[in-house]
Amino acid sequence: MKISKFISIILHPIFMPLLALYLSLAFVPEIKFTISQNLTIIFVIVIISTIFLPLISILFLVKNRRLSSLEMTDHKERILPLFKTAFWMSLGYFFLQNYLIYAALLKAELLGAIFIIVIAAAISRFWKISLHMLSIGGVLGVFISLQILYKNMNDLIVLFVFLSGVLAFARLNEKAHNHAQVYVGFLLGLIIEMLVLLNY
Repeated sequence: MKISKFISIILHPIFMPLLALYLSLAFVPEIKFTISQNLTIIFVIVIISTIFLPLISILFLVKNRRLSSLEMTDHKERILPLFKTAFWMSLGYFFLQNYLIYAALLKAELLGAIFIIVIAAAISRFWKISLHMLSIGGVLGVFISLQILYKNMNDLIVLFVFLSGVLAFARLNEKAHNHAQVYVGFLLGLIIEMLVLLNY
């Protein structure tokens, strides 16, 4: 397997909401303290609504030939699975309401991720924006926002700036996107998450 393909898999968009949530809790004890009694159920809901159900939906679409492949190389093919993913994540967001009453920023993170997916679906009608870069840009936007609000996020910010560059190189090397699709995706994801978190 090519290294760029491996990077694209381990930094796949489907894992980014869970990763952002986990690292937010790990680096901001103030947030973790408010939900410490419900951590298990919160992670179960997030895993089911952001990974398990979206993946099942995509596999179902591939099996029924609504998608040509898991890679969704045709940007118009992405619209339906993206909206399905947004639906499952919105359902997860609904079920998390009672568990995140005192952790508004975590709700904002998930809401920002839902906005990113819906906007990606809309853009995919006419352009193949990079979903990988939208997602990792969103994660970086979360950490920059938490740095503004809580501090102590500098190490994660540096790490994810580096990982964003590595992922951008991988997507370009795979010829999955051109430079504009990569850069716009990254900046759009970053801006959306920052706007949501800092104004929630």
